[in-house]
Amino acid sequence: MIMKKNIGIGTFLLAMLLIFTVFVSTVNAQENLKISDKPSQVEQGLIDALNSNSKNLHTDDVIANYCKANKDKISESNLVPKNTISNKNNLRTYKLEDGSNITFTNEGYFYITGAEEEANDKTVTKSTTEVISSVPLQYTSTKTASASFYDIYGLRLFSIYAKGYYGYNVYPATVKAYYIDSWYTRGTASIWQVSNWKEGGYNYANTPKSEIYGKGNFHWGFEYNGVGVIIQDKYITVKSTCDQFGNVHCTYEVV
Repeated sequence: MIMKKNIGIGTFLLAMLLIFTVFVSTVNAQENLKISDKPSQVEQGLIDALNSNSKNLHTDDVIANYCKANKDKISESNLVPKNTISNKNNLRTYKLEDGSNITFTNEGYFYITGAEEEANDKTVTKSTTEVISSVPLQYTSTKTASASFYDIYGLRLFSIYAKGYYGYNVYPATVKAYYIDSWYTRGTASIWQVSNWKEGGYNYANTPKSEIYGKGNFHWGFEYNGVGVIIQDKYITVKSTCDQFGNVHCTYEVV
């Protein structure tokens, strides 16, 4: 755990506000890219800012600039639509013009998910298969699934990535995962810890399907006068899956 000592009274008050507004129910939030409707005014403003990034700024900068310019409008309450059930974590997912998705929660954070694609030279760095199959395989491009988490004031907390590609064949139905790497990077969380981190590739035994993943427990929060306050503790999975037809899908789970 990495702790930052110079935390002001404003951060402490923010931490206390978030503590009392965090809901205690555990939510299995597997993102299925279902598009929500009627975002709040603040949510729509951020969506518009991301979609109209004419200066090609980094996503972190677009979010930080928008939240700074609208800091007087942003709060836990106005990020939650009026029809949100108060005792549940209401997830609201919207498609962005660059193909990524933004998901708002009512727990003081939101996240952006997506995937990057690059040419595949079929160089196997870490394969889940010890013996290469005699079946002639076609190969997908290299996919990097990602999820970046932000607090409601626009600071990136951390990002998670899972990278690899797949070999596949329609008949006989064959899929093999070629795992390259999975990793995470820390943003601005002053209290930060990752545990039970797991990464790799997996070939399903009874169905032509494989996956490449990175997952673990992520704890983040604030510290005041040497006292740590954990605001969130989530088990997060970022992964891609592939079938025998070479269809690759990226999915995300927050529990």
